[in-house]
Amino acid sequence: MIKLRHYSVLFIAPEFLLLALTIQSTPTTALTAPIKINDAEDLSKIGREYPLNGTYQQTADIVVTKDYQSIGNDTHPFTGEYYGQCRAISGLSDCFIDTLKGSIRNLHFTGANITSWKTTGLAACVVDDTGKVSNIRAKDVRIDNPGGGRVRLGIGGGVVKGMVDNTTAVNCHVLLKASDSNAGIGGGYVTDTGKVANTMAVNSSVTTSGQHAHAGIGGGWVEGTVANTTAVYSRVETKNFKACAGIGGGVVKGTVVNTTAVNSHVKTEGNQAEAGIGGGLLYYRGKVDSTTAVKSSVKTSGSNADAGIGGGEVHGTVDKTTAVNSNAKTEGWYADAGIGGAFVTNTGKVANTMAVNSHVGATKRGFSKAGIGAGGNSGTKVTKTNAVNSYVNGNIRNFGSIPNDQLFCQNADPRVLTANCSSRTEFRDALDLSFCLVNAATATSLPTELCSSLRGQTTGVQQRLIDDSDLVSERQCVVLSADPADDLSELIKQIPDNTVILLSSKTTSPTVAPVTGKPTVEYFIANAIVLKSGQDIIGAADDGFEIVIKLHDNFTSKYMIGVGVHYDDEFNFGETADSHIKHITFQPTGVNPDTQTDAIVHTNCYSGTLSIENNVFYLPVRAAVNINCSANLDASTSDLHTSPGLRFADNHVIGQTIHTTKLSMIPEKAIFINLRNINNLSNKLEIIGNTFRGKISELAQIAIGSGSNINIFRNTVDIDNKDKTPGEIRTGIEGGFALKGLFVSAYRKAPLINLAGNNINVTTTALTIYDKLDLALACNHFLGMTLWKVDNEDFPLKAVDPLPLADECPRSVSSTVGMATTNASTLCQIVNTWTPFNDSKATALTGLTNVEGQFYFDSAVCMTEPQSFASSAGTTPVTNALGVIASLAIVLNL
Repeated sequence: MIKLRHYSVLFIAPEFLLLALTIQSTPTTALTAPIKINDAEDLSKIGREYPLNGTYQQTADIVVTKDYQSIGNDTHPFTGEYYGQCRAISGLSDCFIDTLKGSIRNLHFTGANITSWKTTGLAACVVDDTGKVSNIRAKDVRIDNPGGGRVRLGIGGGVVKGMVDNTTAVNCHVLLKASDSNAGIGGGYVTDTGKVANTMAVNSSVTTSGQHAHAGIGGGWVEGTVANTTAVYSRVETKNFKACAGIGGGVVKGTVVNTTAVNSHVKTEGNQAEAGIGGGLLYYRGKVDSTTAVKSSVKTSGSNADAGIGGGEVHGTVDKTTAVNSNAKTEGWYADAGIGGAFVTNTGKVANTMAVNSHVGATKRGFSKAGIGAGGNSGTKVTKTNAVNSYVNGNIRNFGSIPNDQLFCQNADPRVLTANCSSRTEFRDALDLSFCLVNAATATSLPTELCSSLRGQTTGVQQRLIDDSDLVSERQCVVLSADPADDLSELIKQIPDNTVILLSSKTTSPTVAPVTGKPTVEYFIANAIVLKSGQDIIGAADDGFEIVIKLHDNFTSKYMIGVGVHYDDEFNFGETADSHIKHITFQPTGVNPDTQTDAIVHTNCYSGTLSIENNVFYLPVRAAVNINCSANLDASTSDLHTSPGLRFADNHVIGQTIHTTKLSMIPEKAIFINLRNINNLSNKLEIIGNTFRGKISELAQIAIGSGSNINIFRNTVDIDNKDKTPGEIRTGIEGGFALKGLFVSAYRKAPLINLAGNNINVTTTALTIYDKLDLALACNHFLGMTLWKVDNEDFPLKAVDPLPLADECPRSVSSTVGMATTNASTLCQIVNTWTPFNDSKATALTGLTNVEGQFYFDSAVCMTEPQSFASSAGTTPVTNALGVIASLAIVLNL
């Protein structure tokens, strides 16, 4: 409604009335500059005097009155942006925003006390399909529903159709009395389009007392996705008929992944009220993945009420469940208990279950069943179950192949648990601190200077400016010096976008013992470095020195450097500048041997090209580079989008045995790339000229989308694959390159992997192939136990003409030479060699099945120059019905 408070319309001519209306209606359009919200009065103006599509910045902590009214409503939603800037709003008696189609971020709520008969959420009653809530912290909050029906309650949102990300609840309690309703911390009802991620509950609870009133920390009822839910000293309880409960989700029709429960408890009292840590009731398409419970419990007292760590009643899929010092117990008739799944139906699947020092019990024996893997099981799909010193109905269970020093909690939230399941109590000290990202508008920024204007710098900085002159031309630079008291990640937060960050040899402490034969200048990080759009981080060591980034002992992040980490399933096309990481040695350990991290460089969905060059990587637990983006994109529409690119070149990657206080292990892999949903990504992915050596279970795992390609050229690989890794009990993958193609649709164009000029020496299998894939091999030299492992029953592996790759071989020949004019020198240029390792009898054909086309391997005719590995000269060509692998001798006789 347009209010004409300052204008009288009586006796005004129509043209003047139109002018009055025009002037008065201007508040309904968004202003270009953010509107400052300084106090409760300013806050009350949003949607009344200030527009619902405006941009707002809160400048101070605000205490609201008891008659606070939510911003907007279902017919007039808030579509603007609200930046809390890590300030607090205290005393809310209703949802902060009623219906959210815009965004809320970086905001704290304290002391809210909401009593409501309707759907209610602290941040928003309803987070609509375009709405996003991020970086929300709630403390001492109570949301109470007195009764009714079809009510949804939550801290992030009552109903979540959009996105709720990074919610922390401390001393918060959600109480629901209505029937046919749902309650949660992340969201009460997460629809099929909804996503709830990174929810932490500490000393918090969700309790329902109505029939069919489901409860969870991540979500009460989950049809969409709930990821990374952590509960510490928290509980979920329901008290009535068919009211299911879980930490990840009460009822799961969608996906719940990465749930961690520490000293937390799930309890139901009603009949047919299923309970679980991952999920209480899993529907047919429901999935619960990677659930870890430590010193936690699940208990039901009603009949037909199953209790499981992993899942209660399982019609869907439960995978990777770990229970340590935890228990699942039922007291009612026909109520099963289990670790993995309590009752697994004929459509249910349970796999990769670990129980350590845990207990499962069903009081009504003979009518109720208990077990590890599954309690009751009407199906047969319960696999890979392991138990150590655990008990079922008082009887000890030890089975499976888990070593005593296994890292049981490797998938748990590293903020609250170490990989060996020790509690991190120090995280509680940080709960009262702001977790918000530094706001660029208000943060104290480090001064930058035009790179070409830098004067009086160390010799290393001066040399780097010369060597990388094209990169730094006309750009701003920041030069940093090493101080053990500084957290490099915090310094980088204060540096603006599109800045070159130079790490100099200047230090406040003496250089330390060499890592790679040179004195080291050490920079420390207590948190992950998150590179902004266009930021480059470059080591600028003086001659004879080395720049090293290491971990503080209180480091808890899963990676050392993040790029695009806020966008795991979508792209931010407003951040498209390239980033570079160069000339740095990465040591992913601290003084304390239990301070570990999963990856060095981690990316989700980023735009632009990430160049990683001339670095030294000492491998962490998982990978040097971990790229994992689930967003869908057609990269051929380059006029609309900037697609992701990677250049990983001239790096030295070293795998060593990692020693903690409780076990020793080797890194899982060097490179992990999952861009399977991005199609037509052409010539933007490169792994070139790197050296990989030492102990590494698997060199690289690569999955790219339809019509995409990756170039893997001139790498030297000399690795030992044999030893324990944290994940080997689940993956069992060892060797060189694991290459994944399309697993659906015979009509879509296969991805193409180009391998040329590589020396690959492994102790197991050199190449593992999955699904529909095109592969070009030119002048590679393989050594191992076997060359091939092929898992592609539905689609053939297509051998692509290797001649276009001839320029990557030691002696260049024209890439335009066609197969019809092939001569001996051309083929000698692109031919591959295979040498079996030790006593292996494997040929170049062993393990190769379902192939279309020809791969070219060695013959004595070509051995006119020494090779890196011995040749299997004189091999005999072998042909099968599906494909041909031919020696040079046969090709020349065609």
